[in-house]
Amino acid sequence: MDLADELAANRTDEAKIRASISRAYYAAFCNARNYMIEKDLNKFPPEEKEHHKYLVKYFKGEADESKTDNLDGTRDRIGRDLNSMRHDRRKADYENYVCELERLNETASDVIKRSRRVISSIERGGF
Repeated sequence: MDLADELAANRTDEAKIRASISRAYYAAFCNARNYMIEKDLNKFPPEEKEHHKYLVKYFKGEADESKTDNLDGTRDRIGRDLNSMRHDRRKADYENYVCELERLNETASDVIKRSRRVISSIERGGF
């Protein structure tokens, strides 16, 4: 997350802001993936090609292998945050045109906030 913060701090450099969105997303994605594998003892199904979509479905409880102990909604919230960040990351990585730099900065701030929330939830565990 330090790199995402550092990159986002330069609010006038489009490439750095885009990179901050990507780094923040991947920080959350890797933490969630590792939790699924190491704590839930689950792995990506062999036929599953889209790991990013699968991880969202897994935490939202929509995958066959999903854990059902989502009593406080933490898993669902992680899944929703991952999905939102995934869409923002794809835009930042692949879309050529950005409407305005201010909006891109807002997106970066939102993705960083969501990423911290996902990572914090995973670090607390117990869900």
